[in-house]
Amino acid sequence: MPMGPDDGGGSHCVMSGVSTMAADGSLVRWKPPPKWKRRSITSSLSPVTIDHCVAGESEIVDLETTGTMFALYLREPTTLELRTNGNPWAHKRLRTPLIYVQAGLSFSSRWSQELEWVTVYFKPSWLARSGLETGGQFATGPLRLDVSDDLLMQIVRSIHEDALAGMPLGPMYAEALGAAALRRMAYLESRPRAKVYAHTPIMQRAVEYIHEQFREELSIAMIANAVDYPGDLYSFIRSFKKAVGMTPHQYIIEKRLQAARNLIAQGQCDVTNAALACGFSTASHFSATFRKRWGISPSQLKPPSTPFTREEATESKGH
Repeated sequence: MPMGPDDGGGSHCVMSGVSTMAADGSLVRWKPPPKWKRRSITSSLSPVTIDHCVAGESEIVDLETTGTMFALYLREPTTLELRTNGNPWAHKRLRTPLIYVQAGLSFSSRWSQELEWVTVYFKPSWLARSGLETGGQFATGPLRLDVSDDLLMQIVRSIHEDALAGMPLGPMYAEALGAAALRRMAYLESRPRAKVYAHTPIMQRAVEYIHEQFREELSIAMIANAVDYPGDLYSFIRSFKKAVGMTPHQYIIEKRLQAARNLIAQGQCDVTNAALACGFSTASHFSATFRKRWGISPSQLKPPSTPFTREEATESKGH
């Protein structure tokens, strides 16, 4: 299949939608470190470029986004440090694996464990022609962490899966999925924002506690006690749902499901071991919950059949 316009044929090729400052002060497209494993999947006829990256401990500094993209973590970071738009470094704990970024984000990032993620980048010329430009940044800036929407996450996964399969339905299918993802994001941003509740800081600590302990047996009382919640358990559940968008029980199950799915999809565990490692009491309970969540059984998940190497950094797929 033909090489796409963004491919450089090696691990030093540029990253779609990300620039850095050259010695003369101009912005140039950024090249990832040679140790990163990267595959860029695109077609000269498609407005969507998919980058699939695996990177160990890294620090990337003074970069700027030049376009609109989604990032979906296949292996989520336990700890991620970010510095955005001149602000100090800050630890970030992601509640969901999906991130949305617009052009104009200046950022640096560092992490200490191996991460795997997919970015879906949209060509600005296509955004302008299709009327999908947002007309400016969101009120809170060009970065949206913790995008929590099942439908949007499934659309982004479908874009990635279609690209890995070689875009068998042609570039128009990827274009339609991309448009659907952007329209869904615009809809989510148009909804009234939740108020900041008095117990929001406590709920943030509750989320962090769940991230640390979700593999163990958990109860609502244990979480409330761990964060010194001052009210009763019913009040805690209501406050958590207002702050996070779901009940503590729903959040724990979602976290366990995502973690187990990652283990299975990456070939690190079979279904039974993934279920037990992520806090489910039995494999049958996990399988039933998984099927209810995604409509397939966990045994239908398959690890990548052709893991790519550093040398196989970019492949163009399309017709």
